Amino acid sequence: MNLKPDNLELSKKITAGLKLAVRRFFEKKAANNESVVIGDGKGGIIRVPAKDLLRDSDKE
Repeated sequence: MNLKPDNLELSKKITAGLKLAVRRFFEKKAANNESVVIGDGKGGIIRVPAKDLLRDSDKE
């Protein structure tokens, strides 16, 4: 999909904001030693400790 330069910049800002919000959500859950329910990519759901998700996201 081709976006106009203004829309591309807005899209990048929205994506960055969403990544930050998700990161903060995981940090808050990890601080309380809680799990997060996520999709497994096959149509199912799994519970994963938030600390594991933070550790994995730090590798990227």
